[in-house]
Amino acid sequence: MKITFVHAPEEFYDQNYGTQFIPLWAFYLASYVSKDWEVDLIDCRLESIEKATDSDVFAFGGINQSLQTMLDAKNRLKEKFPNACYLMGGPITWSFQKENKLNLLDSFDYLFVMDGEQALSDFLDKFKEGKHTIFPRIIQTSRYPVSKSREMSFDLFDKKKLKYYGAVVEVSRGCPFLCEFCDIRVLPDNNKANNRSIEIIIKEMDEFYKRGITQFQFACDNFIGDIKWAEECVDAILEWKESINGDDVAIFTWLTINLFNYDSLMAKMRKAGFGILFIGIESVNQNSLLETAKVQNMNLMSEAVEKIQSYGFVIAPGLIFGFDNDDDKVFQDTLDFLKDTGCVGGDPSFLTALAGTPLFTRMKKSGRLIERTDKAVERKKIATNIRYLQNTDMLSKGFLYFVKEFTSTKYQYERIQNTFKLIKEKGNYIGVPKGGSYTALLPYLLLQLKNTENLEMLLRRVFYLLRPDRLMMVLLVRLQTFLMEKKYPGVGSYFSYWAYNWTNLHLKYGKITMNDFGLHSVDENFDYSLLVNSLEMTDDEEKEFKETGVKFNVQAKRTKKAIEKLVENKKKERLVSSDV
Repeated sequence: MKITFVHAPEEFYDQNYGTQFIPLWAFYLASYVSKDWEVDLIDCRLESIEKATDSDVFAFGGINQSLQTMLDAKNRLKEKFPNACYLMGGPITWSFQKENKLNLLDSFDYLFVMDGEQALSDFLDKFKEGKHTIFPRIIQTSRYPVSKSREMSFDLFDKKKLKYYGAVVEVSRGCPFLCEFCDIRVLPDNNKANNRSIEIIIKEMDEFYKRGITQFQFACDNFIGDIKWAEECVDAILEWKESINGDDVAIFTWLTINLFNYDSLMAKMRKAGFGILFIGIESVNQNSLLETAKVQNMNLMSEAVEKIQSYGFVIAPGLIFGFDNDDDKVFQDTLDFLKDTGCVGGDPSFLTALAGTPLFTRMKKSGRLIERTDKAVERKKIATNIRYLQNTDMLSKGFLYFVKEFTSTKYQYERIQNTFKLIKEKGNYIGVPKGGSYTALLPYLLLQLKNTENLEMLLRRVFYLLRPDRLMMVLLVRLQTFLMEKKYPGVGSYFSYWAYNWTNLHLKYGKITMNDFGLHSVDENFDYSLLVNSLEMTDDEEKEFKETGVKFNVQAKRTKKAIEKLVENKKKERLVSSDV
């Protein structure tokens, strides 16, 4: 019998700009398929769905935004292979269940909600016997203990020989922090770190290394969610590196800003090859951080960012506009923050209420949740499902201003000069002796040459930088990094990521206009008392959060404090306005 995994993401939402990563979910689930099944993969980004051959089962996985592309792929397969069984799993099923939208997936034969490792294996065993009809159409699964997860299927990886950017290795799931908008922490037992076997992590790294791959993306929700485990994992990587003669590897991962408290860990991470860190900065507005209960970011954020970068890490900051407490200064304040701290990353978005989160509940209760039914609105370049307290013109114009300033030659030059200044003055820099970098130019360029769309995107980057003032500045910065390399080996990675991020923002937003925004605001008579009332939990809601292990009470106290202060200020503003 044969199962084919189908990866069909919506390219409209792709954020990688030419750096296609492996669909880890497919290679990982393939390891749970018994050996008497033939396993195949169709990655629609790199090969046509028409290349799919007859299979007994086609298994899809993806996110909400990819609904239409997955349906299109499934319909084309259904026409060709009408007798096959079609499965759907992944984040989309959990999210749609929370939004009561599972009916949008009615054309699939079976839906898997939550983790599919054991559930898929059990289903296929019964399918082979012709007894799979004992399963309900919606197969509700539980959390699979990631500590017991298997090694991904390198047999399938070798069989496909598709060209991806580096490797992806899952290392952990879950995060102990409290962000109101985050749908990671609301999954059952996920408001804490759940770590994978370090032995398996090293084994997968070694298998990729044997295939000539030295760039790794560590897939996780927070690499340092469990500091002790993180230390042990980094120590194991350092030991493994000795076994490969100290060859350089480069690692990108996600973690939280409290890393700055652990000097020894930062030093070891640099030696192990960690280069780019995605850190959720979210906002430079202290009240907005309190509102979303991201208290670990408050008060010392600039110092923390500077310290982390001074070790040689490149920070890719998560930035969000549209918190209730944001004001019209937030765009300029964010620009100042990125420049002053020398942060060479930055790709902002607007706050969105994800299903299952406390934010989603709060927005729905206060009448601020937008049910997306209009496809024209969904396809706007920038659209969300929240009615903001701020005027939409202010938000849209502020974002346009942010993009214009951010992509200006002067701004880009000043912020990377602050990066170099930081490295020289702090004295913490730990270099990469052989120049290994996650943003190494050669692997990226080679990948672009193999794909027409990627090549076109690369040429657009080049043409953008060919304007005389930009070209002179890029050459000057490259010369600076070249001269710094002897004392600060690996500093060229700052240049690569800086140029990549700068041109990304241009490619993504360089031509947007006011017509590209699908943002919405509350009306001028909005009852601000609803903001506080929407924080009250019903007994059923409280029970649901408790059952999933979410520390919602702690988060709600922080959010309530920020919202009450906001409501008080809004009332004062209205009193002043009415007096006038």
